[in-house]
Amino acid sequence: SFSIAVLGSSSALPTSQRFPTAQVLKIRERFFLIDCGEGAQMQIRRYNIPFSRIHHIFISHLHGDHVFGLFGLLSSMNLMGR
Repeated sequence: SFSIAVLGSSSALPTSQRFPTAQVLKIRERFFLIDCGEGAQMQIRRYNIPFSRIHHIFISHLHGDHVFGLFGLLSSMNLMGR
């Protein structure tokens, strides 16, 4: 099966309705995070995506709205024993 969850689609200035760029692609029970803007962790929890099931993280480019959530996410994964 194949699905995509758009966690954020805003640009460098998040709004009250939209988070910066982040998407989770699910293919055959494997989860792939594409970009990791601020607030990605909150959205991952909102969509009930298990942190332990994210197999790979892909960053499209190094603009802040695509990476500023990465450091917090990696830190949280480390605290969870990942």
